[in-house]
Amino acid sequence: MIRSLVRPGVALAAALAAGVALLPAQAASAGAPLGGQAPKKVVSAYFADWNVYGRGYYVKDIPVDKLNVIQYAFGVPTFDAATETPGCSVLDPWADFQQVYWSGENTVDGVADNYPDQRLYGNFNQLRKLKAANPGLKVEISLGGWTKSTHFAQVAKTAARRQAFVASCIDTFIKGNLPTGGWPENAGGIGAAAGVFDGIDLDWEYPTAKADGNIDYGPEDRHNATLLAQEFRRQLDALSRETGQHYLLTAALPAAKNSTKYYELRDFVKQLDWVNIMTYDFNVMGGAVAAHDTLFTRDPRDPNASDWTWNTVGTVAYYLAQGVPAKKIVVGVPFYANQYIRSDAGLYGPFDNTGLDGESLQWDQKPQPSYHDLVDVAGVVSPTGAGANGYTRKWNALAGEPYLVNPAGTHALASGTVTVATTICYSDPRSIGERTALVKALGLRGAMAWEISQDSDDGALIGALAPILR
Repeated sequence: MIRSLVRPGVALAAALAAGVALLPAQAASAGAPLGGQAPKKVVSAYFADWNVYGRGYYVKDIPVDKLNVIQYAFGVPTFDAATETPGCSVLDPWADFQQVYWSGENTVDGVADNYPDQRLYGNFNQLRKLKAANPGLKVEISLGGWTKSTHFAQVAKTAARRQAFVASCIDTFIKGNLPTGGWPENAGGIGAAAGVFDGIDLDWEYPTAKADGNIDYGPEDRHNATLLAQEFRRQLDALSRETGQHYLLTAALPAAKNSTKYYELRDFVKQLDWVNIMTYDFNVMGGAVAAHDTLFTRDPRDPNASDWTWNTVGTVAYYLAQGVPAKKIVVGVPFYANQYIRSDAGLYGPFDNTGLDGESLQWDQKPQPSYHDLVDVAGVVSPTGAGANGYTRKWNALAGEPYLVNPAGTHALASGTVTVATTICYSDPRSIGERTALVKALGLRGAMAWEISQDSDDGALIGALAPILR
């Protein structure tokens, strides 16, 4: 049955899962309380606060019939070195809780904000409305991310700092005590965002490593991350005893063997309801050849093929072997592509992306266009899933991934328009459906997507994950 659902790679993972299920560590991992209000199956997607600027994608656009958890990106760990004071802050006060919706056009319920008599506006207010209309929906605040993990190592370094940091995060996001002093004048304050967030997602990228800019990092981070998770669990459980509500604690963790390099995986995961494994970015734009951002199974031609865990099935098998229970594993999928220009040799050949701009809003200038770009903007993927407008869709059976090729792709770069061979590696409903089948076959917790605004207008990718919830 498993082979008919996906491919032999999943059968391999199933066999590995069956083997490690008997390990004492698997059975002994108690973890955070999973009862109460923690969903037993998860389809989760990030919603980024900046979505309201770029694409103009609003909370009202989130397809809540196809998911049950929203991870809001991002909250920001802070640290005042002069006073050694940790903190936990909103990223963008305007988008988060100050932006007034003057009409009902972009609101969840079609009702405009009641300025100046509200204390909560923006995305937070719309999330509150979305939850009211969908009682089973959970919303977490995700802390850190690639660019905002700067102070994690500092806030996790001592017991006193950990206690203060966790208390600040709970105060800001769970209790909803937002800063004041901005505009509208009444926005924010004590309890303004109470009830918006059901838990906290830790996205420390990465303990022991500088990553995009960690400060004061070191080898002690690996254990400090475990202690930090324990402190979050302790304080969240203490609050649960007061309110009777279970508060979620999850984390975004790296794929492959890197997970144990950065984390004391088994002990860290014990504190969590589940882990969102970032089984993407296996190949990034700084690589030497055009390659898939995510792989379902190992392709011996891939630059990192010597590492058997450097793919989704391999990563899941590795986590299981490390004693992470299947019911705590949530598999990550990307809703964006890798675009390579001047790639005459096609997949796994050299490329030259000179002129592409990661800050551009034009799909043909982006190193990583979204699935929405490919389908709804550029039309290089047709509604039927075939290639279009000069692009041919191909399927890599070894990796279990699609890609597009065009010997004469046109790109309006800042330096001028060029027509060059183009290769685009992306995810589509078929490849994402493989993840859905994997989750079901192995009894995993679910799947997570980065991020929801990057899906096509018809929600094809999140729709391919939705069967997990049935």
